[in-house]
Amino acid sequence: MGTMEMMTAEKLELLRSSAFELEHAQMYDSSYSEHERAALALETEIERSLVSISPDGNSEESRRIAQTQINIHRERQRALRPHLESGSGVEDEEGRECVFIPAPNHWGANGDLDEESGSLSSVHNLLTWQANYSPLSYTPMYDELPSPDIPYYTMLDPSQPPTTYHLHRTREWSTSGCRKFIYTAREYSDKYALYMLEASHRGDSQVTSADFCRVAEYPQPCITILLSGIDKCDHNAAYKSRCIHLRGPFATPTPIKEYPDRQQKIPWSPRRFTYGGRRFVWKPGDSNDDVMPETLYEFQRDWAKPGSRTGKRCDDAQERKLVWGEKKRKGKVESYTIHFAGGVDQVFREMLLASQMARQVVLFTAID
Repeated sequence: MGTMEMMTAEKLELLRSSAFELEHAQMYDSSYSEHERAALALETEIERSLVSISPDGNSEESRRIAQTQINIHRERQRALRPHLESGSGVEDEEGRECVFIPAPNHWGANGDLDEESGSLSSVHNLLTWQANYSPLSYTPMYDELPSPDIPYYTMLDPSQPPTTYHLHRTREWSTSGCRKFIYTAREYSDKYALYMLEASHRGDSQVTSADFCRVAEYPQPCITILLSGIDKCDHNAAYKSRCIHLRGPFATPTPIKEYPDRQQKIPWSPRRFTYGGRRFVWKPGDSNDDVMPETLYEFQRDWAKPGSRTGKRCDDAQERKLVWGEKKRKGKVESYTIHFAGGVDQVFREMLLASQMARQVVLFTAID
């Protein structure tokens, strides 16, 4: 365990951030050392809380968070070890480069919101800002926005491979009758967590909110999720469709809103939303498996299905999948893999991932 040296919360947060930022700068040895310092400092915080006589300093939840952060730093050390100067270079034993955690403040998602990036998220950011704040009828930062008549997938770099995450339920326990679901997304090797989603659930209620975090920032969420409730709670409630609102790193507090064609009906999808001036629809990934990750398509037009009395709709969705998933089984344990078309920017990818993980957590409440 670490020494009992005092460290303020602000200094500890800077130390944690530094470890991830050095990793992104490919300063692997320095990053490894900072992860070690952060883990030791967090162990000291746990020691101090256990001997504290102050109610504020003796919080079981605070210790749980600190232990999770320690596990994250130790895991990143294992990921970095092959890349140290004393290791095998910039690739691991499988010949793959180090997979970065999106770091706070300086890399990754923040740049996707800049107009110079040309990403769909930058277009969404601009359109949201203009709709809420700009008195102008034109777009001052673009001469011309990409036309929504051009399929989104044609704007993606075809040389980039799909981005893959492996999804796992990692923990569940009871506190005051409440179960906490912790769901992680690991990178392609299925070894190291990149994202976490947490949601609480009581047996007599529904999951109505969740927090989606980059592990570099845990427990600070980068996306907060709200789910609409179900009027009539029964054994099928978890399988009934609902609205999902996702609030992320956007220019205004306006959330991304996903609306099902038929609310409070089985299954959850089709569910539609607009992003960057384009329209997208989630459709069932497997009509025989409600928990399978959904498949995402772009569409331009939808209309009521002739003869439907329950709100079913048709659309002109493109054939090209933007997101799709599959199930893996080891013994009695099931996990899921989700793929994103290569070139989808990080902000958009995180929003889509948060939506799928939140939906699955609700479905898991019916299974467990």
